[in-house]
Amino acid sequence: MAKFSHIFRKIKSHKFFYSHFAVELFLLLILTFAVGANLFLRANSSKAVVLNKSLFFIYLKNHPALNEKLVDAYESVNLTLKLTQNYNLSPKQILAASTIEKEQANIKIADAAAPLPTLSGSALLKPNFASAGLLPKRDTEVYQVRGGDTVTRIASAYGVSVDTIVWENNLSANGRIRPGQMLTILPISGVKHIVKDQENIASIAKKYGVDAEDIMEYNEIELEDHIFPGEEIIIPDGVKKVPPTPQRQQYLAGLQKEDYRKVEVPADYQGASSGLIWPMPAATRLSQKFWSRHRAIDVPCRDCQVIAAAEGIVELSGWQRGYGNTIVLNHGNGLKTRYGHGKELLVAAGASVQQGQAIMISGSTGRSSGPHLHFEVKKNGELLDPLTMVPR
Repeated sequence: MAKFSHIFRKIKSHKFFYSHFAVELFLLLILTFAVGANLFLRANSSKAVVLNKSLFFIYLKNHPALNEKLVDAYESVNLTLKLTQNYNLSPKQILAASTIEKEQANIKIADAAAPLPTLSGSALLKPNFASAGLLPKRDTEVYQVRGGDTVTRIASAYGVSVDTIVWENNLSANGRIRPGQMLTILPISGVKHIVKDQENIASIAKKYGVDAEDIMEYNEIELEDHIFPGEEIIIPDGVKKVPPTPQRQQYLAGLQKEDYRKVEVPADYQGASSGLIWPMPAATRLSQKFWSRHRAIDVPCRDCQVIAAAEGIVELSGWQRGYGNTIVLNHGNGLKTRYGHGKELLVAAGASVQQGQAIMISGSTGRSSGPHLHFEVKKNGELLDPLTMVPR
């Protein structure tokens, strides 16, 4: 019986040992597997190139049966880069080609190296790029938009800027395109310009913000006066200045407009006998507070009634630069309040108003990003934070 008791205790101690060290044993197995896998992958690193330094990628590439999609994608991208960068082939053909068509391309052409410079006597001769098909592109191309295309993708394939495609095809600012649409693609980032009467290279260069020599060199113009009305030239890296819309023109004109009436209020005028009240009964939320660059508060509200914060005389009423429709109330004792960006003014200069009287309908005139009341408080010529003087 003692013998069986001894065996039982021995088995129990073994179970305790394994249960106590199970986690440690499991972590040791994981560590052993990780180190072994890393050493196995590192053995293949000699086959890596600069663009493929991932050991996991190398392993899958060398064992295509494990991930056929990865290998296909790699070969497709690699071939596309060779065709576009080294041999100046049409990006339109690259965009339109399927994966199978790319795989069937003539790899010998893609792998052929450009001719090296050769020595002739003591002169170093440039390679004949014309015979190698490596001359810079100068022809405008036409691309038909396919499903899933974006202006960014097309611009990247052709090696031009997004703005170049937008300007040349008169696209909207968001660059929206649709399948089947035909896009004109310039051979280089910039603008196509049709020469007008009395124009010259200098004036064209100034218009698009580029150097005149760059225009002449790209378009192979030997003399500045050898351009003629109606001729099309490419302006490399030119920037097309889009004229402002009629609404924008009206807005810009309004910023400089001055059309108001102002009266002189007697220096001894005693107006407000009580404190200021909130000028916008329908709204109390602020869109902008008082700070060093904005010495006023903005209260957003569309077509809302604006009231006089205190009794006073309308010192100014009308359109003032930046403020749009504005009213300035003089409350006496050096205290004034201003109400800007109104849609409609309800009082004229020189009128006496009572505290709480409607003086304006809020709007978005002048330099304004949306309908709101611009409210200023000035004491003895100093702009103060209205929130310290007006309860909400």
